[in-house]
Amino acid sequence: MSVENGHFPLMQLKRYVDGLWLPSETEAPWTVPTWELATGSETELLRVLRRGSKTPIAEISLDELRAHVQQRCHSYGAAGRSLSQQHQDLFDWLQQTCDRVQVFRVGTVTIDIVVIGIIDNHYVALQTQSVET
Repeated sequence: MSVENGHFPLMQLKRYVDGLWLPSETEAPWTVPTWELATGSETELLRVLRRGSKTPIAEISLDELRAHVQQRCHSYGAAGRSLSQQHQDLFDWLQQTCDRVQVFRVGTVTIDIVVIGIIDNHYVALQTQSVET
């Protein structure tokens, strides 16, 4: 089912991120942004995030993000194992559902983490923030 046809994958994505947060100094929730992407370019990403054109932006792999989350969840004990598994389920769904997945880290100290997937030639995104001091 396409993204346009009933928004089925988008609804699934929202269920995966409901209540899910990224372990960092802020423990910010994952969200499905209201902005939409037309090109998925770094320039467009900076614009929708309302960041300046000179803001540092780096692409990392989904596996790098997965390892980062697992490492951070380790210090949360039993709750961290559950949180890690929820992220694993989300990342597995993204890999199975999307034609392509990209992960961007935007900024320094307060970092927007944006995951962009392509489903049926449409962009879907999820976003969180990580404070790294």
